[in-house]
Amino acid sequence: MSEERAKKSIFKVILEASALGINFVLCVIIGVVLGYLIDKFLSTFPVFSLIFLLAGFVAGIREIQRFVRKVNREDGQGSNQETE
Repeated sequence: MSEERAKKSIFKVILEASALGINFVLCVIIGVVLGYLIDKFLSTFPVFSLIFLLAGFVAGIREIQRFVRKVNREDGQGSNQETE
């Protein structure tokens, strides 16, 4: 029983990890598109595109950090208690 549960857990982590790359790219693309649209509306081309590119990059990095913390917490590595 616990072996099947461990396999499901591993597959779940692999599935979530494979989605991280897509999530990161989407954050950057959405940031660039929003920045471009604002620049087009205000006629200030590179300003908001660069700002939102950076914001998208930061959002992507935060998603990766959140995933790593979640995996560490599930594995018990995030706690100060030693396993016996």
